[in-house]
Amino acid sequence: MLTALRTKYSEWLIRQALARMSGRRKRLEGLKGNEVQCPCCDGSFITFLPFGVADRRRAHAQCPACGSLERHRLMWLFIQERTPLLKQKQKLLHVAPERFYFDRLSKHPLVDYTAGDKFDPGYEYPKGTIDMDITRIQFPEATFDAVICSHVLEHVPDDGLAMRELLRVLKPGGWAIIQVPLSKAMARTDEDITITDPKERERRFGQHDHFRLYGLDLKDKLQAAGFGVEVVAYTDKFTPAERFRAGLPQDEDVYFCHRPKS
Repeated sequence: MLTALRTKYSEWLIRQALARMSGRRKRLEGLKGNEVQCPCCDGSFITFLPFGVADRRRAHAQCPACGSLERHRLMWLFIQERTPLLKQKQKLLHVAPERFYFDRLSKHPLVDYTAGDKFDPGYEYPKGTIDMDITRIQFPEATFDAVICSHVLEHVPDDGLAMRELLRVLKPGGWAIIQVPLSKAMARTDEDITITDPKERERRFGQHDHFRLYGLDLKDKLQAAGFGVEVVAYTDKFTPAERFRAGLPQDEDVYFCHRPKS
């Protein structure tokens, strides 16, 4: 009896999965076109999808195929153009990687890929991801040629310690891309780790599990941790038409960091 129930449940799960796949295929078929092209998956569509909730919902944001958002597509273009990744052998630490980055980078022949994330109950992580506390990274000093850490530090109570740990595991001369939610209207970061009410966090910092909203002093914070920092106004190199076609942010800088060689 138990075996029969398990079999029926397995069959039901398969039917549900197939139904979702069928619905997704139909959606992708309906959105196929040549008006926009996602740099992350190379898919071409008539539009990108809206993303977000309430007053933070924005049009033309999410790729229908890979799920990438504006900031992901900008960073992928930057990685290809401005870093040695994908061009020469690199040992990379990727903190809390998005699935489409994981799929591409973990399979690339020139990338020795390590994905690390702080495991939380109820979440699934790509196979091969290691459980990692960014404030106590379990690798020796100077292990990696490169680090990617995007939209993670705002979730960490002691972000200064996390920055120093990222620097520690980076080889001298190595590079890092460190991105966070940032308001250019703010000279200084607004933070308060004592706030525990999710609604107050969302009101003040933009999301229920954020401890801060960064300001233009992010560069100072990274430099205080020991990084050399180049703030690259990367969106400026694209025309409005190019930004629309690739679904890029209108005004976002890339924080391109390095560990000094000595």
